Amino acid sequence: MPTTVYSRSPEALLSFTTNTATTLLPCSLNKKRKVNNNQKLLPPLNEFIANVFKRSKLSPCVCLVSLIYLQRLKTGLPSHARGDIDTPYRLFLAAILTASKFLSEAGTCLTNQAIVVMTDHVYTPKDINLMERSFLGLIKYDLFVNVNSIKEYLDIHGKTLEMDLIEDVLDHHF
Repeated sequence: MPTTVYSRSPEALLSFTTNTATTLLPCSLNKKRKVNNNQKLLPPLNEFIANVFKRSKLSPCVCLVSLIYLQRLKTGLPSHARGDIDTPYRLFLAAILTASKFLSEAGTCLTNQAIVVMTDHVYTPKDINLMERSFLGLIKYDLFVNVNSIKEYLDIHGKTLEMDLIEDVLDHHF
């Protein structure tokens, strides 16, 4: 039975995603959001995520699966885990890249190079590759998400996300 994830509010999705990325683990509070030795400053996380959503035109399903991956990550992190100022940015990017690749048909997923461009070259292709590999290791390559996983997640967070799972029922009256 074909299913579709429907988002009633892009703003709710943005807010929830920002909150999820921000609360994954304690991060340093260095107010200078510079990446490595790159002179570019990162915008506030909600602006960064909004910009990536706008530029990538990700489906609600990819966004939802990325949130499920971030939940898996949070559940598996040791209690002493800590991050740098840009860790929420990196984990968000790795999650949407991984979800996009997991759900894609040939040639329709995000690419590492596309993310470099979407983020205005704040991160290099090497950075994105490392984010992706590290993220996969942190979630122990647990990528499979079925309809029941989506239903369970939406049962808990669907109201806040303003998302629904629509199952197409085919009527076979002849």
